[in-house]
Amino acid sequence: MGKIASLEDFKRTVYLSMIIPSLLAMISYMLFVYNQPGHGKYLMLTGVLTFWFTISLILLYQKRLLRIVEYGTLIIISSMHIGTVYDGFYNYIAIDKAGAFGVTIMWVPAVILSFFLILGARRGLFFSLSVFFVIFLMGILNFSEMSEDYLISVIQFYVAYLFYILIIYFSQFLIKLFSDFQDMKENAYTDALTGIGNRPQIDIWLEEKISETTDVPVSVLFFDIDHFKTVNDTYGHKVGDTVLKELAGVVNEYLTVNEQFGRWGGEEFMIISSQSGKNALELADELRLKIKEYHFKTAGSLTVSFGVTEYKAGESVDSFVSRADRGLYQSKDEGRNRVTIV
Repeated sequence: MGKIASLEDFKRTVYLSMIIPSLLAMISYMLFVYNQPGHGKYLMLTGVLTFWFTISLILLYQKRLLRIVEYGTLIIISSMHIGTVYDGFYNYIAIDKAGAFGVTIMWVPAVILSFFLILGARRGLFFSLSVFFVIFLMGILNFSEMSEDYLISVIQFYVAYLFYILIIYFSQFLIKLFSDFQDMKENAYTDALTGIGNRPQIDIWLEEKISETTDVPVSVLFFDIDHFKTVNDTYGHKVGDTVLKELAGVVNEYLTVNEQFGRWGGEEFMIISSQSGKNALELADELRLKIKEYHFKTAGSLTVSFGVTEYKAGESVDSFVSRADRGLYQSKDEGRNRVTIV
């Protein structure tokens, strides 16, 4: 299915994960009971479901007609689900025959889950309770015909049915809660303008890198945009924001998994690299040239200045960062558009 980029992609993925094993189960059932007496109507119903799920599978893979697949599945599954329960009451319980619901109970969670996936939380709850009411009414109408053993089983079936509805309904809110919490967590450590790490995230990265340091070098590339105040004064802060976003995008293209990139504040940025100072110096100079050659929308050509340093065992984060900061200011004092390693 590829990357999940939308609710529709997510639903297609879930439907495929449900349809494929369901198809295998139904095909196995048809092969197993074929030509055996007493399974005619079940074979017919299973055949209808197999046909519809096969069509649905093709449409889902082609990413076409999702709503038709959903509502068609809703109608077929709910009708057949009610029908099998009806069959259990009137053709088994009514004559005290064993096996009233059979595999129907096993499919109840999947049936209710499909209601919620297709209709959403509130409409799914209403629809599930409506189906439950119909099934419950069947039990009331057959109450006088039930043996004591069946009465206990039916009560357990109803309790389990309500439990499935409630657990699936509330699980959606739990999933949303965890999703919102994850979004809040990510936003708390993401710069809202550029989409890269913010100052708190950089602080965390630095602490982690220093605490993990053994034989792996850690270097910092500290840089900012030369004469950025002129950009804001000439073109306005909106263009200045666009420049910052463009710069973050340009830099990100040339970074690897060995680097972590964040916005320190204003027009200042920091790259934390798992490379030696010498290699970090080469990376900084490469980035400096790429940015110099890049044409920013409205603002045109701009340059950046770098301060680069490698972590020394036992020093503090403040000392580490201050050394890179000194390198940056040295680059500024010596004419800008340059890299200084300290």
